Parts: sequence; structure tokens; C-alpha cells
Amino acid sequence: MNKALAVFVSAMILCFGAVTVQAGPVEFQFAHFINPIEPGPESGQWIEKDVNEKLKDKVTAKYFHSGQMGNEIEIVKKVRMGALQGAYCTGNYAPELNSKFGIGTLAYCMDSYAKWEGLLKNQELRNELFSSLKDKGILVLDMAYFGVYGIATTKPFKTLEEMKPMKMRTTQARYPLAFWNAMGMNPLPMAWGDVFPALKQGVVDGTDQTENVARMRLADVCKYFTHTRHMLGLFFFMVNEKWWSSLDADTRNALSEIISANLAKARQASMKLTEEADAALKEKGVTVTELTPEEMTKFKASQTSVWDKFEPEIGKDWMDKIKAFTATIEK
Repeated sequence: MNKALAVFVSAMILCFGAVTVQAGPVEFQFAHFINPIEPGPESGQWIEKDVNEKLKDKVTAKYFHSGQMGNEIEIVKKVRMGALQGAYCTGNYAPELNSKFGIGTLAYCMDSYAKWEGLLKNQELRNELFSSLKDKGILVLDMAYFGVYGIATTKPFKTLEEMKPMKMRTTQARYPLAFWNAMGMNPLPMAWGDVFPALKQGVVDGTDQTENVARMRLADVCKYFTHTRHMLGLFFFMVNEKWWSSLDADTRNALSEIISANLAKARQASMKLTEEADAALKEKGVTVTELTPEEMTKFKASQTSVWDKFEPEIGKDWMDKIKAFTATIEK
């Protein structure tokens, strides 16, 4: 009986081993609600290609974009549920998941490429931020940009006072709303898909947006772009934490390297677009305006109340770390 049992066990091990081999590569489905016409969302195509070519025996990647998997909120929910393994999340929505991400949409806080590149190299700050969604079943792996924010309008302005009577569009997110309210304005929350007809019909006179996006999508309707440089456009790349942890170490490391390499490539491409943006906008007939130092001081001073309002929510200890860190970058 013992010999027969040993033969049976050996046979079962061989069978299960065969099943494991036949199981094939793991599925990696990830999504973005934006179409890939700029480096951030385009990086998903690069990741998909690299994974399928370099890890074809281990991972099969499929990238869904342009709203194929729903809007941003729906996509993030699918990642949390495990219906998707990964997704891009904007800096505007990320604070709704964890307030630590508020540093990205708090005007004049993490407002430059140098600051974010520095944070990515600072393992302590990076880990604290990127692991802050674990209680939601999500892990942030890396990030990309979509430019430096300014204000795109259908009418010109050169001062805060000249801007105040204008009708400005904003997102539903609390931080952008607070940005406009602190300047004494009453912004109109509006979905991105409604912005173009609203601008054409005069429902709104403008919106804050990055110079990169203004160049690609708004130049036909907004003939004025004013530099305020109050924040960066951010995409955070996140994965389902349970799925990620279930991967064997070799597969996880190889996948992480591909994702990080392509997001670094996307960041560099976005920074290059920003360098070229002024000239590109002017070629399209857009007037690009630099505010005077005095006016920039007014814009920044208006946001003091916003910092005070959100600091308890973001966390004083976290804000103190970020303030100390940004001080080293600004020197």
C-alpha cells in the first residue's frame, strides 16, 4: 500500500506540474480614460508592446484607453476590485483616494518638474506616497506628466483683477475648486468633454490646464495662454496590490522595470514638449503671456488660505516633510 500510495502521489505531482505549465502567462490588463495623443497615456502602448515582446512567456498585456473601460473613477474601482490589474490615475483624482496626494494639486507646492523628479529619487518620500493606497488594495508603481499648468482663455488678462470677472471652468475635485475660490472667483465645475462647446458658446471664458494640453487640444478655441505654473499635470500608474504580490519575484521585477522605463521615457517626452510649447502655441496664433513678478506674488499669496485649509487633511507631518524637501530643490 505504501508503494502504491507513493506512486499515486508522484503521479499527482506530475499532473499538477503539467497543469501549471499549461496555465500559460498571467494576464495584465490596464487602462486609461484618455486617448494616447500625448506621452503620458501613450506610454501605455509602449508598456503593452514591451511586455508582450519581452515577457511573452510570462505575461500577456492589454492596454485599454480612450474611455474603453469607463471614466477615471470607474477604472480605479475596477483596479480595486481586480477586474483590471492596473490603471493610470490623474493627480486631480488621487487625493480623493488618499489625502497625501494633495501635495500634487495644492497650488505652488510640488509645482515643478525638478521637485517631482527629486521626489522620485528620494526613496523615503516616494515609498510613503506610493504605498499610501494599500488600504484601498492599490499600489502606485511610478508616474508620468502632462505638463505645467497655466490658464488657457478666450480673452486676454494680465492681472489677477482683470481675470476675476471671467468665467472659469474647473474640475469637480476639491483642490482645484479651492484654487479658484481663493482668488475670489466662482468657477464652474465641468466634465472635460463639455469644455470645448462651453468655450465656443461663451459659457466659460477659460480653464486652467497644462501648456502641453493647450497646445494639443485647446489652441483652436483658446487664443490666450497665461503662465501661472501653479502645479503639474500628473498621471500615477497603479496596480491591484493583491495581484502584484501574487506574481513570482522574477516576473514582478521584470514587469516593474518595463513600466518604470517607459514612464521615465514619457516624463522626458513631456518635459521636452513643455520646452517647445511656447513656440508651438505661438505658431497656432496663441498669445502667450508671462505674469509680472508682482502678479505672480499675488497668485501665490492667494493660496495661503488653501494650504491652511488642507494641511490638517493632508497631514502636518507629511506637509512638513514636503516643505523641507522642496526647500532643498528651490535653493
